[in-house]
Amino acid sequence: MPDTLARLEATIAARRDADPAASYVAALFTKGLPRIAQKLGEEAFETVIAAMDGSVQSIASEAADLLFHLMVLLSATGVPFEDVLAELDRREGKSGLEEKAERPKAPPPKPETAAAPLPSPASPAPPSRRPLIRKG
Repeated sequence: MPDTLARLEATIAARRDADPAASYVAALFTKGLPRIAQKLGEEAFETVIAAMDGSVQSIASEAADLLFHLMVLLSATGVPFEDVLAELDRREGKSGLEEKAERPKAPPPKPETAAAPLPSPASPAPPSRRPLIRKG
């Protein structure tokens, strides 16, 4: 595999502090992590659509956009691409099910960050007024 992604990582690092008017990378970094993450999500969605359409060229183009925005997100969060490659190397030779079972379980949310329960309605609708769901 060519070192295209290593060169891309270096280019992103070099451009992140450039003039946002002259660099798309700098413009993304100026807008912050929420915008970078949003762009990654948009590109993922566009990749899925291209896959469903089945055009090899569209899939390749959207996948390139997806990888680019992933590399921007990794840079923004301080995760070197080498760490991603190391994680892939660690998983190599394991079945996906085995690897997933070995992952640490996410801790439960802290009480102060847990979502508050939804308020219950002041007066629930009488049973006769509840909407019926009909399978048809």
